[in-house]
Amino acid sequence: MPTVEGLISQKLYTIDPLASVGRAASIMERYGIGSLPVVEEGKLVGIITSRDIKRSHPNRLVADAMTRKVITVPPTACLTEAQKLMAKYKIERLVVTRESDIIGIVTFAQIMSELGKYTDSLTGLNKAEIFYEKALELLKEGQEIAVIFLDLDNFGFINKEYGHIYGDNVLRQTALILNSLIDSNKDTLCRYAGDEFAAVTTRPLAEAEKLARQMVLALTNKNWPGKIKVAISAGVAGGRCSELRSSGEDSSYIVKYLVNTASLASTRAKKVKKPVVAVEAIEFKETVGM
Repeated sequence: MPTVEGLISQKLYTIDPLASVGRAASIMERYGIGSLPVVEEGKLVGIITSRDIKRSHPNRLVADAMTRKVITVPPTACLTEAQKLMAKYKIERLVVTRESDIIGIVTFAQIMSELGKYTDSLTGLNKAEIFYEKALELLKEGQEIAVIFLDLDNFGFINKEYGHIYGDNVLRQTALILNSLIDSNKDTLCRYAGDEFAAVTTRPLAEAEKLARQMVLALTNKNWPGKIKVAISAGVAGGRCSELRSSGEDSSYIVKYLVNTASLASTRAKKVKKPVVAVEAIEFKETVGM
């Protein structure tokens, strides 16, 4: 997942707090920018935006018109983190700083445009990159996570029998059904690839398995056009992530391992004709090679 650093323009313009509002307006108009960090003796002391300028007389000092509380992020901040900050503080811009140095500004429009690249155009769900980012974030916060991996059954047959337009509609409807069951405070859902979906959740393993069963049942009970039967198999893996961490595994490996474990569990569910197979990560790790 890209960071805000990739959105920063090469040229940074700042202004002194003792400059006039008119001077700030002139700089913004000349360079086509909507805000200026206010810097005094190398220190960030505020930010003046086009909105501040509209509300102020051109002869006023920038110090009197600027916003003093400046929300900043490091260049390593991910896009979703920046988006959450902007939503929390209801702002349109973030100043990017490295230690005490100002290195640029990113806007809400830039971030939303970039995030759009990580939204699946067919279903409107997150792409896998967002799923992985959220899973890593949760692990780094010290939380236990579980992964639910869902794979439509015989989707290739649906495409061949009814055509890809019908198949695409099945994927869209599946996404709507799955999305209606998740809790955004606990779960992050994505279209993983093709006819596969995945969710990372902070629910305990037993609750994650319960959610997976609800997802499978909801698809089975839907009245699909043409009375076609659409089914999905689910694998769930999680629990005891702290033991994986204590064994020296890094967060990236743990996430990939849980996804692989849940994917294998969904394949097992298909083979044994069960809607859901749930496994505890450590237990599965010990038996997967047997």
